[in-house]
Amino acid sequence: MPRHSRTAAVAAAALLALGALSGCGASDDSNADSPSTSGSTVAADSTQDAGAEAVGIDTAYAGILGTPPTEPSKAPAGAKVWVVSCGESVPTCATPAAGAVAAAKAAGMEATSCDGKLNPQGWSDCIRQGISAKVDGIIVIGQDCASFQSALQEAKNAGIPTIGAGGNDCDISGGDKLYSATTQMLPDLTAQQWWEKMGALQAAWIIGKTDGKANVVSLKFTDAIWGGWIQDGFEAELATCSGCKVADTLELGNQDVGSGQLPQKVSTALLKTPTANAVNVPLDGWFFAGLAQAIQSSGRSNDLSVVGNFGEVGNLDFIRSSGGEDATVGFSADWSGWAGVDTLIRVLNGDKVVPAGIGLQVVDADNNMPEKGKPFAYNPVVDYASAYQKLWNAS
Repeated sequence: MPRHSRTAAVAAAALLALGALSGCGASDDSNADSPSTSGSTVAADSTQDAGAEAVGIDTAYAGILGTPPTEPSKAPAGAKVWVVSCGESVPTCATPAAGAVAAAKAAGMEATSCDGKLNPQGWSDCIRQGISAKVDGIIVIGQDCASFQSALQEAKNAGIPTIGAGGNDCDISGGDKLYSATTQMLPDLTAQQWWEKMGALQAAWIIGKTDGKANVVSLKFTDAIWGGWIQDGFEAELATCSGCKVADTLELGNQDVGSGQLPQKVSTALLKTPTANAVNVPLDGWFFAGLAQAIQSSGRSNDLSVVGNFGEVGNLDFIRSSGGEDATVGFSADWSGWAGVDTLIRVLNGDKVVPAGIGLQVVDADNNMPEKGKPFAYNPVVDYASAYQKLWNAS
């Protein structure tokens, strides 16, 4: 796939990236009054001045970085934790769920994972199984609460705290709060701003890779509010490029993945847009659901700059081998699971929930790529697991 010839030094662009905030205000979500106990460094948005494509892409590589919290909260030994995976068939759900289980066990607690099977009934069933098991806390991976409110209310009635790890509470769309707490990724970004930044970094990379002449087939995830936020961030950043446009927007959801229709829909969209030179994908898990094969089978793989989100190990292999994906906006999904456990521990202890410090960086074959077989862990590497264990086991 095409590779952009970078005309600006990475170090200079990194200095620009570290010197400014872009669209980042104080958090206004459920944890807005939390102290900033985990830090972050935010990359500047790209502009279309001289050399902007090179500066923009280096800004994407620099990303927005954070650090784990520093305030201790001792883990309640032997507590039973129930982890609801949004769907074990896709790595973007399975990885944070596994991280949460590992984190709970590392904290001296018991942990069980339940497969929500990518649908609201599955998530509800898993929550109710946790209630029946009389667990001490339930962590829901990656899902907004709107589609399983009854099950969350049942947990609340049973006195069992629920944590949204990577998902939003119902108040985000005008309803009542039902989660006991949700994880906050960075102290200086709301949940909406964090997801919008993910989309903006995708756009910055595409602008650079296409020399400011992007013609994009844009895939939008419709089953979670954050899917729209990614798309908003992408479109806003792409609009800063006078020579860039969206050729077609394709709306997709979990049903398209589960039914196997996703690859065909993307193939059709590519046939309709023969001059498209880029694709942005909201979820890396979709590449395993036939999207990677659809890109390669299009006969235009070498002409498309394709960027995903999340940075799963398997996706890094796709990127290394030009296997239908060229880049991803990486963050540690495993860290997200650990953050869910940290949030639960603080809720059980009556402590204030603090930001996790989970940042974002673009990864491609030449930048921020970890060793083969290793998960994405930021550049420089962040040892969040050790940091959390010190906080949880503090006397």
